[in-house]
Amino acid sequence: MFIDQPVGTGFSYGKNLNTDMKVGSKEFIKFILKFYDSFPEFKERDLYLTGESYAGKYLALFTYDILMYNQDTNKTTQNIPIKATTIGDPYVTPVLQRSVMWKIPEALAYIDSNNMDQISALIQKCQVDQT
Repeated sequence: MFIDQPVGTGFSYGKNLNTDMKVGSKEFIKFILKFYDSFPEFKERDLYLTGESYAGKYLALFTYDILMYNQDTNKTTQNIPIKATTIGDPYVTPVLQRSVMWKIPEALAYIDSNNMDQISALIQKCQVDQT
């Protein structure tokens, strides 16, 4: 099953009612529980969450909240059978990631010291824009 989160990403469309990631995480857990109610044959199967890029932020929170949900002894439903979370090319710290991206092309000799003045200026702009 593929889930676009938030609305407007991937192939999804509609009015986005989420205001922050924490709300999205709670809605995700509600969705998963309703899915298991509708399709009980999946309740015993392992759940794997996967995503890429900005999912580096969402899936980490979703996984944490599912684990906390599973530890809640007051819940009236069974645990969510989460097995693993995989995130490809996670975009978790934008300023840090943008300001060190040049290191890989430099190591592969795609850029050299002639490019460093421009790279340094771009790094400074990222850091100024962040404040």
